Amino acid sequence: MTDKAIEAICKVIVALTAENLAMQFVLTSLLQRIGEGNPSMRRLILQALDEAANHAENYSIVRGAKAGHLPETLRIIEQMRLMLVGKGKLKRDQ
Repeated sequence: MTDKAIEAICKVIVALTAENLAMQFVLTSLLQRIGEGNPSMRRLILQALDEAANHAENYSIVRGAKAGHLPETLRIIEQMRLMLVGKGKLKRDQ
């Protein structure tokens, strides 16, 4: 593979990473606004994030050494949840 090809691939990876992060910020901000406007929706949003984290964790455990990106997926879901509840509220059942 040539240096130009590697550079092109790196640019695509950076662009995809930025796009993904932007979508995470938009989604988290939107969920936060919905949750602030409707406390019952906030509970559902947090439950959905808990379920997503549980699925990622379970798949990661099942896959073991072949889990690939699943541990990072779990970390990202938990970070999104943390953005919604705040640093002082780490318990999942809030």
